[in-house]
Amino acid sequence: MSDVTFEPFDFHGELNPDNFKRFVVYAAERGVSDILIQGGDYIWVELHGRQRRASHQTVKQGQLSALISSVWGPDVEGAIRSGTGADRSLDLFGEELGIPRGKRLRARCNFIQARVALLDAAFAITMRLIPPDLPDITTMGIEPDLFEAFYPAKGLVLVCGPTGSGKTTLLAGVYGYAGVAMPDRKVITYEDPIEFVLGGAHWKGPQPAQSQIGRDIANFAAGLRNAMRRKPSIIGIGEARDLETIDAAIEAGLTGHLCFATMHTDSVAETINRAIQVYPPAQQSAIANRLLGSLALIVVQRLLKTTDGKRQAIREYVIFDRELRNELQDQSFERWPKMIREKLEAAGATLDDKAWALLQAGTIDKQEFIELAGHKAYVQRIKGAKS
Repeated sequence: MSDVTFEPFDFHGELNPDNFKRFVVYAAERGVSDILIQGGDYIWVELHGRQRRASHQTVKQGQLSALISSVWGPDVEGAIRSGTGADRSLDLFGEELGIPRGKRLRARCNFIQARVALLDAAFAITMRLIPPDLPDITTMGIEPDLFEAFYPAKGLVLVCGPTGSGKTTLLAGVYGYAGVAMPDRKVITYEDPIEFVLGGAHWKGPQPAQSQIGRDIANFAAGLRNAMRRKPSIIGIGEARDLETIDAAIEAGLTGHLCFATMHTDSVAETINRAIQVYPPAQQSAIANRLLGSLALIVVQRLLKTTDGKRQAIREYVIFDRELRNELQDQSFERWPKMIREKLEAAGATLDDKAWALLQAGTIDKQEFIELAGHKAYVQRIKGAKS
């Protein structure tokens, strides 16, 4: 596998706000997706899914207190020490930092206290860097039928995958394309926090309105109820993880809106189970029918480390057209996940199938396939290939 190198940043022995901001820009320019800063440890960055050391010296716990207070505000340390942790954003701009005029560098930041090696109560900062430009969905290798399925007139689209699988980037690309190619579609989103900034001079329809949970509106469910009164064409919500939010998202899809939401699931079949099982058992049959009537698309994405030192997205997806809905409605909802899994397997369209094709082509290595599918699946496919 090609080595993914990252030259550590020279802080000249001082982790002050100015040096720190320059480091964040330095990391972003080199394609870093995440930064980890912990008391008593080196600074680490994630580059194409690989951890690389980013500082020559370890960070002293005392340095973090002053840095956090100066960059994010003194209230953050109180939240860390109280055990509640904190989530904040970071917005960098200015030609003195090497950021071109009119551009911004954004990061989503999480703060927590933890034991780090020998340091009993260290601060830990995890930062997700948000590229300054909207991703272009036409360059993401989206399958043609999937691309078309992202833009139905109405319904619920669920974009799924574990943390770090590119869900936010994919959705930003979906919204960005709508802003250029579909000017009659009014876009509103509810996010926690706002990551990619939508809109701009290139946006042909109404400028999108992005509301931040906790600042602009209480929660995702309240955002969806608010959306009903704003006549949007596209509603985006950050995550559907509780009954109230899932219920509101289903309702949005049933009432003539196109609603996008994310879920932390690993397969289409699991996504259906998760959406139904948040409800009490007595309600599950009724909600399953409402869910089926609302669903337009479920897509699950993973990012795999490739042998050239980068990453490649793979996706399994199911488009809920009239034929599939009719087929599922003839069966008990408990059988839906199994039926969908069997359909994907028969078509060679599961995540495991996509990863196996990349392994056969030499794009990923054996260990990457095993991390996704498991050693048993690897052995079974090897046997199948030899028979």
